[in-house]
Amino acid sequence: MNIRLFVLLISLLTLVFANKRTLANNLITEPIINGHQDDHFLTQKKRIDQLPVVVHSDTAQGTYPDKVIFSGHVDIQQGRRHIKSERVQVSRSASKGTESPIHTILALGKVCYYDNKIMLKGLRAWSNLNTKDTNIWGGDYQMIGRQGRGVADQIQLRNSNRYTILKNGTFTSCPIGQNSWHIAGSKIVYDHDEQLAEVWGARFKLGSIPIFYSPYFQIPVGKKSRSGFLTPRAYYNKNGGFQYSLPYYWKIMPGADATLIAHYISRRGIQWQNEFRYLIGGSGTIEFDYLNHDLLYQTEHIKADRSFNRWLFHWQNSSVYLENWRFKVDYTKVSDPYYFSDLDSIYGTTSDDYMTQKLSFGYAEHNWDAMLSIKKFQSLSVKDQQDTYSAEPQFDLNYYYRHFYPLYGHLYAQISRFVNVDSHMPSAMRFHLEPDIKWSRIKDWNAIRASVKLFATHYEQYNIEYYNLKQQHTLKLQNSVNRILPQFTIDGSMRFERNMNWFTDYRQMIEPRAQYLYIPYCDQSSIQAYDSTLLRRDYYGLFRESTHSGLDRITSANQIATGFIMHITNPNLLERFNFSVGQIYSFNTVHGHQAFLRNQARGSVVLASDSYWKITDNLSMRGGVQYDVHVDNISQGNTIIEWRYDSGHVLQCSYRYTNAEYMKNILAHYSNQDRYDKGISQVGVIASWPIMNTWSLVGACYYDLNTESIADQLVGMQYTSCCYAVRLGYERKINSWEQNQSQYDNKISFHIELRGMNSDHELDSDQMLSEGILPYQKII
Repeated sequence: MNIRLFVLLISLLTLVFANKRTLANNLITEPIINGHQDDHFLTQKKRIDQLPVVVHSDTAQGTYPDKVIFSGHVDIQQGRRHIKSERVQVSRSASKGTESPIHTILALGKVCYYDNKIMLKGLRAWSNLNTKDTNIWGGDYQMIGRQGRGVADQIQLRNSNRYTILKNGTFTSCPIGQNSWHIAGSKIVYDHDEQLAEVWGARFKLGSIPIFYSPYFQIPVGKKSRSGFLTPRAYYNKNGGFQYSLPYYWKIMPGADATLIAHYISRRGIQWQNEFRYLIGGSGTIEFDYLNHDLLYQTEHIKADRSFNRWLFHWQNSSVYLENWRFKVDYTKVSDPYYFSDLDSIYGTTSDDYMTQKLSFGYAEHNWDAMLSIKKFQSLSVKDQQDTYSAEPQFDLNYYYRHFYPLYGHLYAQISRFVNVDSHMPSAMRFHLEPDIKWSRIKDWNAIRASVKLFATHYEQYNIEYYNLKQQHTLKLQNSVNRILPQFTIDGSMRFERNMNWFTDYRQMIEPRAQYLYIPYCDQSSIQAYDSTLLRRDYYGLFRESTHSGLDRITSANQIATGFIMHITNPNLLERFNFSVGQIYSFNTVHGHQAFLRNQARGSVVLASDSYWKITDNLSMRGGVQYDVHVDNISQGNTIIEWRYDSGHVLQCSYRYTNAEYMKNILAHYSNQDRYDKGISQVGVIASWPIMNTWSLVGACYYDLNTESIADQLVGMQYTSCCYAVRLGYERKINSWEQNQSQYDNKISFHIELRGMNSDHELDSDQMLSEGILPYQKII
């Protein structure tokens, strides 16, 4: 290259930049000071597009001062921008109305452009060095740092490379060499800042087979939270027919977003599902689902010549204001009792007997708090609803005092007003005061706690005449009732720990525990059960002071509960085995669960045992059993054994049992308790197993030994590749209970997921099981 041409080249390239900085003066570095970029770096970063252009080539020739042609292994670099080609022409032309000339590049032959966002390859390219606009013809592209590639007749870079525009282009997230699916469009616009691709005239294809067409489509191409359509879902069931859901994610503002779903149900209509989430003044979720004119409802339930609107409203909120004020909401209401048996929802199931509607507002200080709440229940039973009581309103007060060390105490007070949905049922005002004085001594290897408590409750019961007339026995409700009961508890535990001789570095811990509980007997048959139900018993339930929830039933006790837990941990302090067993021994008469009348049960009244054993790294077992003297039999039992190699290789076998008499006591106020008149005795098998490298099967089944019929079952098949996954499933689940028989619904579901179209692309068997209808439990 002669001296004249060299001077011409230097003059042309330096004229590109108005400030004429040298390369050395514009060298960009990224110093980090205490985890932050300094101000100098941020200022320099804004000038990154002002860096000089550096050109390497085999030969160069030009006409001063308008044009230079580079040939042979041309590499043009400006900061992070590179253009490589066999032949490049750099031109300068005057621009009307501006003092600065326009500098352009025309590249021919095996053109390659890349920066920190995208790599482009094509036959011919053009670039404006002033605006950074670039065109490439007959090219392909590859995203940098994220999934996404394709081809196009023309590729354009605009707005300082923020936008990549494809004319007659395609998109796929499959790796190079895999073209299992792609989306083609007449125009595709990538917004790299928003991590979004917009497609006009979109045609989705599996291989070369077209699947669907959309005039407009959006594809998320990163992990940034932004508005756009999410992966659709399709399935079929006998209850609703063919169903298709198209979700749209709406990023409203920082701290607030929503998911809007158009759910098409062929036999019912279009259901609109709207979920709004917020982190403003706390956290919460609001869901409103609406199905206008469900024509199928009239033939299934009401037998009337009219349509019916179905809806669900759910609001969950937890807020703290000015550090002391609390506001909580847990509210769910549906249009009719058949809602969850006819329509799918994550806010309820067919086994739910009621929906909770609770709003509470309170104030808290370091040693006291107060809460005013309203708690209602919507019964989902189409039969008897007389046992559904609401607290409207309820006031709770807690006061903690530690003035008389080593004694400390707690005062609990409550005022409640109970009303029933049935106007013939009793209502009541309940005033409760519960002072408690405690003492404790806790050491490294032992602990002892003692408590003296007093239950003082006054009831004013109304509208009891009609209820008393209906009763078959002589025990009647009374208008005014006072109940005062003391309670004394002393609880002690110890902890012994040692190294195991036959397992190096394994530790064994044994924790024995004993508790004495005394509550005198009190006849409570004159009090209606407004908020009390019998609690289930397990090992830890043996040491529970009350056998019932709420305050209406306080069971007498003169008993001692004893038990122990043994733990074995490995050198990494991971539990490999535990076993617990305990019993309650009564020193005098025990009073029955239902009527609270005296019976002759003495001695050991409840026994419970639970265990867990991690046999190997892949095999585990968990089980438990409870014996109740009131039913003179095993009341509950369950066992689960699971082999798990990874998320794809799972085999689980289980058995669960509940005594029929025990179920009647537990579900004394359950309107559909006749479905459990034989108790529960079910065996279950759940399996997930990959077939080859891409196919996997999932199956699950629960068989009821009492009815000699299948309770629930699920069969699924899934194909997973490097860039998409397809799932096909069949479910048969109990949908309702009618005419003393279980009613079943059959569901066929189809789900396809394209890798790279959202951030959640783990379509594995665990997800398939958790979305199913079986009570699958991980125990490892």
